[in-house]
Amino acid sequence: MTISTDEQLNAAVTDAATKRVDWLQYEIETKPTIDARLKANYLDGLSTILKYLRTYNRSRQSALNYLPQVIATYKSLIEANTQHKSIAPIIQPLSFEIANAALQPEVFKDNTGYNEVRDLMILKTADLYPEKTFAALKAHPESPVADSLIRAIGHRYPHLIYDYAQANNKFSYRIQNIEDDPLIVNIVSMARNPNKSGQFYFPFLDNIVKGKITMEDIDQAKTDPVKYFRLLVQTQIDYTQRALNGDTAMGHTSLLKKLEQKAKDDFVAKINGLHEMSDGVRFRCLQPLTAEELYYVAVLTNGLIYTSSYTNGVYPLMMRKANQKGDELLKKLNFDHYRKFLSQAASYNTLKNFLGSFSNSSDATDLMKSFVTGLEKTSGLEDGVDVADSYASISETLPDLAKDMLVNVKANLDRNRNENNKKALRFTTSFTTCFFLQTHLTI
Repeated sequence: MTISTDEQLNAAVTDAATKRVDWLQYEIETKPTIDARLKANYLDGLSTILKYLRTYNRSRQSALNYLPQVIATYKSLIEANTQHKSIAPIIQPLSFEIANAALQPEVFKDNTGYNEVRDLMILKTADLYPEKTFAALKAHPESPVADSLIRAIGHRYPHLIYDYAQANNKFSYRIQNIEDDPLIVNIVSMARNPNKSGQFYFPFLDNIVKGKITMEDIDQAKTDPVKYFRLLVQTQIDYTQRALNGDTAMGHTSLLKKLEQKAKDDFVAKINGLHEMSDGVRFRCLQPLTAEELYYVAVLTNGLIYTSSYTNGVYPLMMRKANQKGDELLKKLNFDHYRKFLSQAASYNTLKNFLGSFSNSSDATDLMKSFVTGLEKTSGLEDGVDVADSYASISETLPDLAKDMLVNVKANLDRNRNENNKKALRFTTSFTTCFFLQTHLTI
C-alpha cells in the first residue's frame, strides 16, 4: 500500500493490512476464553474499523497512517473487555484519531468503563475539533463534562450557544440551566426570545455582556433601517478599534455579516432597483446616512452595487458628508476594510479623486505603500486579491501610482526574503507571482 512518500510508513501500513488484521482475526476465532457471540461481534467490529478507515481516508489522506496503532489498540480493547476490565485506561493516552477508529465497533458499549470512555472522547473532540463538541454533547447531554465544555467552547464560539439553545431538548436545557455566566445567560435570552428576533441582538453580543448596550436599546432601533444600521456601524468601529489593541470582540463575525446583509437589503438593493428613476428619487434612502455609514454601504456590497449607484450616489454623498476629506474619514473608521475600499475606488475610477482629497499628499503616498505591504499579516487571501485586482484599473488611470505599486510589491518580497520569514515568504511569493502575472511582467 502506497499512501505516502515515506517508505517505512508504507511498509508498516501494508504489514498491518495484510498480516496483522488476518492474525488478529485468527486470534479472535481461536481464543477459548471468548464465547461465540463475542467472537462474531469482535470480527464484525474488525470489519467495521477497516471500512471506517477506508471511508475516512477519502476525506483525510492520512487516515490510514494510523492503521498499525488502531489494530494494536483494538486488540488491547478486546483483551480488556474479555476480562471484564475497563477499557478507559487504554483510551485515555491515545490521540483522537486512533481512539475514534478503534471505538467504531459497538461491541464495547456494555463495558464497565464505557461512560468514562465516552467522556474522554468528548474531551478529545473538544481539544481537536472544538466546533464539533456541541454535537457530541447533544448526543450525551448527561455527561459530567458538559457544563465545563459549554462554558469553555461557548466563549470561543458563542454562535454555538445561540444555535443549540434554541432547541427543546436535554442539551438545550443543560445550556439554559447555566445561570452564573453572563455571556451564556445573554445568548440564551437572545436565542429563546419569543419574538424570534435574537439575530438582531447577536451582533452586539460583546457590548451587551459588557453593559455598553442593552437589548432595549436595540429594540428601539431594530425596526428602523437607518437607526439599526447606524448602531451596527458604531459597533463595528468600536470593535475595529478594540481589534487594533489586541482585543477581539465576541460575535464580531456575526456583526460584519449583519452589516453586509443590511447594507445590501436596506440600501443597495433599493438604489439598484431604482436605476431608471431620477437621482433625487433613487438616492433618497441614502440621505440620512453619515459618511462612515455610506462607506460601509459601499465597501460591503462590492460586486453587488451598480456602477451608477456608486459613482452617482454613494461615493459623492459620502465625500460631501466627509467634507471632502478622505484621510479624516479613514482615520475615523480605523482604516477598516481600506484595501477593499481602495480597490473598489480604483474599479469605479474614483481613486484619484479620493487620494486627492487628502490634506497631505505624503499621507496618500504612505497609504498606497501600505496598500501593497504587509499582506502576509492579514487573515486569508482576500486583501491580496483586492490589491492584485486593483492594478489593472490603476495602471490605466494613474500610471505613476501603478509604477510605485510594482516597486512596493517587489520591495515587500525582498524584505521577507532578507528576513527569511518562511511563512510570510510563502504567502508573499504566491501573491507576488499572481500580481506580476496580472501585470504581464516578471519578478
